Amino acid sequence: MTTCGFVFGYACVDKPSFSDTLTPRRTSEPKHALALSVTYVTESATAKIRSDPPQRPITHDLLDSYPQSYVLHRLRDLLVYSGVLPERTELLDRIEPWLDHVLSRHPQEHVSIVRPFAVWHALRRARQRARKRPTTTNAATWVRSQVTLALDLLSFLEDRGKTLAMATQADIDAWLDGATEYRYLLSSFINWARARRLCGELAIPRRPRTDPETFLDEAHRTQFLTRCLHDHDLPLDVRAAGALMLLYGQTASRLATLTTADIRQIGHETYLQFDKTPALLPPPLAALVKALRDAPSRGMTLQRSNEQTRLLFPGRFPGRPIAAKVLLRKLRRHGIDPRAARHAARAAWAQDLPASIAADLLGINISTATKWATRTRRDWSDYIAARNQQRDGDVSG
Repeated sequence: MTTCGFVFGYACVDKPSFSDTLTPRRTSEPKHALALSVTYVTESATAKIRSDPPQRPITHDLLDSYPQSYVLHRLRDLLVYSGVLPERTELLDRIEPWLDHVLSRHPQEHVSIVRPFAVWHALRRARQRARKRPTTTNAATWVRSQVTLALDLLSFLEDRGKTLAMATQADIDAWLDGATEYRYLLSSFINWARARRLCGELAIPRRPRTDPETFLDEAHRTQFLTRCLHDHDLPLDVRAAGALMLLYGQTASRLATLTTADIRQIGHETYLQFDKTPALLPPPLAALVKALRDAPSRGMTLQRSNEQTRLLFPGRFPGRPIAAKVLLRKLRRHGIDPRAARHAARAAWAQDLPASIAADLLGINISTATKWATRTRRDWSDYIAARNQQRDGDVSG
């Protein structure tokens, strides 16, 4: 049975101070949860927040002023979850304090180039994308990688006695020589610098992309999917994540952002919204996703009593999703290869649907869907022409 057949075949059937945190406000949570946040801080040698005046208001800016650490991030999560601090795009808002710390170790002539690029280009683009879809760890990592690569190149040029304005294509080629594909991500910085006449006609050559090599054949894909849907010995989150990867080709970082609000019930049919277009879930998977939605969160010491929307794949800390690498590790531990599962699903959808429809349904970029359609070598031109003809007829009618 095709992927479409599997899915659609079923369709025919005032701000508080530090001392105030000991008395929770705007929340009905137990006092020990906020007391725990104070314990986190006072035991942290890195945050050193205990040295502040006791009545100093708690704000995001205040927390940003301290050295950023794992403990400080967890404290902020608790304060946001408890209603003491407002929510923000945390993964992206952490970047500017990190940027200040990183740039403090570099020459001013490098900082004067990299800071505008980081703030007004890389971070700005990430924030624009965040308005349309949840921010993933990968999005924040991309911004940081852009900064790191730009600084690495400027240091390389300095060692050669050159500035960015003096760099030649030979310098760029030397920097790329023998490097991993990671350095080729510098193209964004070079394009930005060239557009502002900060450098000459430099370019990062495109590396030829190879087709994915890790696949599941249809028999193994069906076997793993059946196991995820019906094997009650597997953890519930592993079953749901595995099934969504095997059937819809979702990434772990995208699954981590799903919330209970993404589940839609229309009549007897259940949909899950990966992006703009809700995807119909076959009944066994719908039951699995609803079970995940209704399951109590495990391992969390703080719960919102009136929480309307929560993460389907929560992490260890309140209000934070599971880390993508943790979810991937759990899947592999139970014999599911996430990359092979995702590739097999996307190849199957590319055979069943035109790229534009598959992109909307799966919430992937149209260029990614087009590449998968090209790999499957299926010509959808007749289908698209028929759809356009039908649409034109509807408009004229």
